[in-house]
Amino acid sequence: MKVMPDTSLYINLRDLKKNIDAVKSLKSVKNKTVIAVIKSDAYGHGLIPVAKTLSDNGINFFGIIYMEEAAAILKNIPKAKLLLLRGVAESDITEAINLNLSISAISLEYLHILLSKAKMLKKSVNIHIKFDSGMNRLGLSGDEIKSAINIIRKNKDFINTEGFFSHLSSAGNDTEYTNFQLANYKKTLSLFHSEGIKPLYAHISASSSLLNDKIDEDYSNAVRPGISIYGINPNINYTGYSHINLNPLMTVESSVMQIKKVKKGAFISYNNTYRANNDMIIAIVPAGYDNGIPRLLSNKGRFLINDKFAKITGIVTMNTTMIDVTKIEGVKPGSRVIIAGKDASNEITPQEIAQLAQTIPYEICLNFGKSNKKIYR
Repeated sequence: MKVMPDTSLYINLRDLKKNIDAVKSLKSVKNKTVIAVIKSDAYGHGLIPVAKTLSDNGINFFGIIYMEEAAAILKNIPKAKLLLLRGVAESDITEAINLNLSISAISLEYLHILLSKAKMLKKSVNIHIKFDSGMNRLGLSGDEIKSAINIIRKNKDFINTEGFFSHLSSAGNDTEYTNFQLANYKKTLSLFHSEGIKPLYAHISASSSLLNDKIDEDYSNAVRPGISIYGINPNINYTGYSHINLNPLMTVESSVMQIKKVKKGAFISYNNTYRANNDMIIAIVPAGYDNGIPRLLSNKGRFLINDKFAKITGIVTMNTTMIDVTKIEGVKPGSRVIIAGKDASNEITPQEIAQLAQTIPYEICLNFGKSNKKIYR
């Protein structure tokens, strides 16, 4: 009895090491503390395998979101240092303080809450002041900074201002606005220093700015690479450092479930969006949007089979996708299909998929990671 073909996500941890080494070699990263962002299951790549690989290669400071992530990491890497990038729910603050985690102070109100919890526990809370330098997402506004400084100065026994940070909204394609944000960040960090508050870590640069050699930011001592360590340059319209070589970690593989001959004029898949111009041969692949393949790839995406590109024909369905293999020799049930990744000489990248699906590689990686069995190489 033949086993039903499966779709799996392969993660190359050796490439993770290569990518982090490449990022650390950048001028914008050298001599700075690396806070590796591994939130949201390491962007779909698997939280613990990624964290362990990074730890084995000298990185033990991680940016996360959830307390569940913190618990899992500390169970496997007890000495890991963790920054909760958007704070935590008020009900989790006590546990976070007891675990000596670093917590993002995302607003003046939240800073008061952290202080109240620390006083109740008679402990000091490690905070990273989140400053809104111009993205208008989380963070203290410029008008709130002086109040925050006063709170910190009056409560040094309960507040350890370990870090100060912000986030750049468009560092890959808008140098002018990035410089505006950097100026706000630098001015506000200097204000903290002038008041005698000198955070151990100051950080604003993530992957986009680190990979943009038009940006010169030399007043931070830490960086937060995220998508770049997973092998993806987020700066689609500006390549930045031409010498850096990043390798996507993900390969999504399936295999041909069935071969079907289609007559000229026949329709393929739902809603009759694809009609055969000639007699053709299609391969049915047992993977669809349930496996993270964007439905927007319908009639315009492609897979790899026998190192040849095979166009998606018709609508991508929940559990199957049809591809045109008319001109590809040797295709049969069981033939290997690459949905994302490299074959012998060709490649389908998360960037390509994202552009066709009108989204970004982050979302593509997350969806592949949520939807498929992970196998680590």
